[in-house]
Amino acid sequence: MAKYLDKVSNDKIEIRFVKNDEELYAAQRLRYRVFFEECGAKASPEVEAQKRDFDEFDPYCDHLIAIDKHAGNNPDDYIIGTYRLMRKDGAKRCGKWYSQTEFDVEKFNDYEGEVLELGRSCVAPHHRTKLVMQMLWNGLAAYMFDYDIKLMFGCGSFHGTDLNHYKQALSYLHYNCISTGKLDITAKGENKRSMQLLPKEEVDERKAFLEIPTMIKGYLRAGAKIGNSVWIDWDFNCFDVCIIFEMKNLQEKYLKHYENEIKKGE
Repeated sequence: MAKYLDKVSNDKIEIRFVKNDEELYAAQRLRYRVFFEECGAKASPEVEAQKRDFDEFDPYCDHLIAIDKHAGNNPDDYIIGTYRLMRKDGAKRCGKWYSQTEFDVEKFNDYEGEVLELGRSCVAPHHRTKLVMQMLWNGLAAYMFDYDIKLMFGCGSFHGTDLNHYKQALSYLHYNCISTGKLDITAKGENKRSMQLLPKEEVDERKAFLEIPTMIKGYLRAGAKIGNSVWIDWDFNCFDVCIIFEMKNLQEKYLKHYENEIKKGE
């Protein structure tokens, strides 16, 4: 099925699926180092004992990895980035989406066309460059074309749990980026918080974009919207917004770019 994903490669970086359990475990160890050791998430005893981030969703997902072609033969060295991808069939077999513990995303089960949930995205600290991020985006775009994805969604995270550190960003998102209509998504339960922290006239767009994480900025610039509230994840030392991205809203310049990038090898 990976007609276009097989072509996402240059002289430094390759993007592809994990090929075996050894690579999957290495990707999970990368996730552990980023989420638990670097960002301060709280690990379960099982996760901490094995030093890899794994859960009930992993068996139902495709695991995309970024590979440093010059880093040798050890997966712990050459896997420098990862994305976890789950489509409708995986969610059906698992019995739920990962995001539905935080947001009311069950409605996506009835969305016409293929739906993709993005999760567990991370890049090793010394490889957080524009090139690696661009290659991961190219790989994600190739996956979209390969599986004819109509809607993508997932949790976009802000580090820390104090919303006031991001009051410009969250208020900007509230006034400018909320999805409406059938894709109006709300956070659940007692961890739900409003994003409207400032009056509209006090929002400074420049300051707001300095506060927004790079990955979320990339989604927004390409045409994504977000849910109407945030969910505080105390265990992962972050709070999440729900990213909602209908492919029909993909900005034309990005569509042309990704089409050109992933079809170069044809």
